[in-house]
Amino acid sequence: MVHAKGIQKKLVNRRGALAAAAATFIVARASAAAPARERIVGLYRLAKVIRRTADGQETVVNANPTGRISYDKSGRVMILLAPADRKAAIDPRNVSPQEYQEMNRGLMAYYGTYQVDEANQKLIIKMEAAANPALTGTTIERAYILTDTTLTMIVPGNPATLNVFERIPD
Repeated sequence: MVHAKGIQKKLVNRRGALAAAAATFIVARASAAAPARERIVGLYRLAKVIRRTADGQETVVNANPTGRISYDKSGRVMILLAPADRKAAIDPRNVSPQEYQEMNRGLMAYYGTYQVDEANQKLIIKMEAAANPALTGTTIERAYILTDTTLTMIVPGNPATLNVFERIPD
């Protein structure tokens, strides 16, 4: 009788472990199958910038990039990209026009809203404000590649620019 209770207890424990394993599997499958609109939410750091020519040649053009991009679940996006080699003004309270121009060379900043067109692998970004005033109020589309750990945004052209972002863990 004692032996049967011990076996029953082991079965219950195994069932608990099996149920936990099954739940973990289901959650993992559900997150993998989650739409890109849900999976893109998070904060990313710019890892590298690559230029790709029409014939497929790729060159890393910014080995030490500085930048962040954030997508929230309500559909808002913010980005700040800055070349790593920017020079600071000699006196930050009295910046010359030349220093200001140099400080802002290559700077990209905007915020707005985004939509994910998963079928066409496109992000549609409506800029509410941008460092470049000409972009304020415009809409841009970017092809994207999204994995569990990276987001690559492809800026069209020849050469095309691939901004490769790595997810920053919560």
